[in-house]
Amino acid sequence: MTTSPSFTSTSGDEPVRAWPSGATYVEALQDTALCFRGTDLAGADVRVDALGRPRAISGNFAGVFSVTVADGTRYAIKCFTREAPEQAARYRAVGDHLARLDDDWTVGFEYLGRGILVEGVWHPVLRMEWVEAVNLLRWLDEHVDDSAAVSRVAERFADLVDRLAAAGVGHGDLQHGNLLITADGAVKLVDYDGVYVPALAGLPAAETGHRNYQSPDRTAAEFGPDVDRFSSWVVYLSLVALATDPSLWRQLRDEDAEHLLLAESDFLDPTGSFRLATLTGHPDARLRKLAERFEDILLHHRAAPPPLERLDPVELSGGEVFHGVEPAGPGLPSWLAERVDPHVPAPPPLVRFGRRTPALAVLTWALAVLLPFGVPAAILVDEAVAVADLSAVLAWAAATAAGYRRQPEAVSARAARAERKRLADARSAAAARAARVDQDAREVAEATAKAKAEQDRRRRDLQQRHDQRLRAHQRAVKVHLDQIDRDRQGSAARMHLEEQRLLVRRQKAHLRAELAKFRLATAGVEGVGPTQIANLEAVGIRTAADFVGVRYEVDGPDRVAIFVLVDGRSVSAARVGEVSAVLIDQWRERRTAEVEAARPAALTPVEQRAIRIRFAAERAALDDEHKQVLVEAEAKFGELRAELRAEQVALADEMKTANTAAAHTRVDHDRAVAEAAVRLERAERAAAEGVTRADAFRPVTYRGYLRFLLTGRN
Repeated sequence: MTTSPSFTSTSGDEPVRAWPSGATYVEALQDTALCFRGTDLAGADVRVDALGRPRAISGNFAGVFSVTVADGTRYAIKCFTREAPEQAARYRAVGDHLARLDDDWTVGFEYLGRGILVEGVWHPVLRMEWVEAVNLLRWLDEHVDDSAAVSRVAERFADLVDRLAAAGVGHGDLQHGNLLITADGAVKLVDYDGVYVPALAGLPAAETGHRNYQSPDRTAAEFGPDVDRFSSWVVYLSLVALATDPSLWRQLRDEDAEHLLLAESDFLDPTGSFRLATLTGHPDARLRKLAERFEDILLHHRAAPPPLERLDPVELSGGEVFHGVEPAGPGLPSWLAERVDPHVPAPPPLVRFGRRTPALAVLTWALAVLLPFGVPAAILVDEAVAVADLSAVLAWAAATAAGYRRQPEAVSARAARAERKRLADARSAAAARAARVDQDAREVAEATAKAKAEQDRRRRDLQQRHDQRLRAHQRAVKVHLDQIDRDRQGSAARMHLEEQRLLVRRQKAHLRAELAKFRLATAGVEGVGPTQIANLEAVGIRTAADFVGVRYEVDGPDRVAIFVLVDGRSVSAARVGEVSAVLIDQWRERRTAEVEAARPAALTPVEQRAIRIRFAAERAALDDEHKQVLVEAEAKFGELRAELRAEQVALADEMKTANTAAAHTRVDHDRAVAEAAVRLERAERAAAEGVTRADAFRPVTYRGYLRFLLTGRN
């Protein structure tokens, strides 16, 4: 936001009322001219959802709507669905206090007692500046792998905690939803419903905050400037951990979980918390130290946590330096450098006996001196002396043994050695569990790989089946289309043949008609007189069109001319000899050649159109069949693709279900492996420390105790 924060309250009256539900507010906000009547919000645009209804961001006892007024200014309008004690007075006090601060974490707001008209009744609203930012969870989802950015936010959050404390302000609900991160990484704090300011001293808290950020011991009575101490530890520890090791984001929390790295269950049972154990066992010494401090708070100071003890400065996991501090080693983050060359604490000093009883020392010396005389005395003086000497020795041994056991050093030594054995057993158990979990993880990985291979095979088989069906369909379509093409070619050939036949008929008709115009009587054929002409006419030959040729038959010594008529009959004419017949036939051939030179070479347009119209229907039918085949083929392709998609979707759903289950199993095993590794590392470290502590009691033995009695030295 670019406007300056303002904090005002326009009404202190809080009449008892029935509060609208969130759905009722949604209905009212569909007409902002009415529900904000008489205010500068009248006619404002409300951000809507996919259904075109005002979109609400729902909270515990309010809904927040995004509203943009005519000049483009955007506000967040908080509509209350539940009564809050002294609401107006609290907002007025908070507004007055924050207005005196010059901090960039604040967001301006205005409490409007006459804010929104719902079903004829005015209800208060909180009008807040709209901040272009995202809450901490969403920001971390996008930036968790940017260690430098996370470190800067951690630093700015710690600064925010310091400024709140300096201003005597307690937010009351420090959690991811109320911490907004802007594009430049600035931290904004919203939701002032439960804010404490000095003017509210003595009042109970209006709310007790998000359970995943608050001490399990917190009650409404805890309402003061220290109310954010516990939640500031929770947020700061998570941010430092993520800046150090971003993989913790995916390792320690489920997707969509409403917490950072730690949650209420970790606060309730810190000793059994895997998440906390992961942090306290982390290889980075700075993170481990901070986590151990928070673990100590959970175990011993949960009800009254100390102020946040921020790291100064935060060293980045990738070797980047904050505030000029050099990295731990060239190219290695501090925690990795520590793992390569682990820190070994100095062994504790040796424990020695510190108190010697004078009487027991004298007695020890006396028996030590007299003991050598026991045997000679038994031989030379009396057996009773030997018995007395032996009894004295036994009594002395019993007394010194009892004295040794009563020594505080011996008591501590026994405890340290028992602890060493217990820790060694715990280490062995942790190692065995780590081995089992590791084996389980390998089996899970192998099963996952097999399942992946099986899924790939099923996908390939599905695609191959589809390809086979597709190719079979393509072949069938091709066969059909080829047949249609052949039919088209056949139709075209028949049409061409029909045209040729008709042309031939027309040419023949033209020939006969033209030849009929050449009469034999007027032809003037040499040697053919009226008698021959009359005889020829008698057998039906009058023109060049009446016969098609002449053949000759032998009749004794003569050859008889036989005329072949147009209808195929053969006739002979009297007194028409071979010579005359040859001349007549030559005359016919000359006339025929003349006529053929002028015969029609093509059909008339009318004749062509008539033929093509007749074949066009056949061709159109083939074209329609071709189109129909293509349409049906495309439809079949669509069916095959739909079948493929349906089978792919079904397979994908099945695989998704299986993969989701496998992923959960894998995550569980990864966590189990990580947990086992952490526990093993802690057990090994504890066992090593147990050995070191036990080794400090090496001088504390019964023999050493006797030497100490005799010489006063360990």
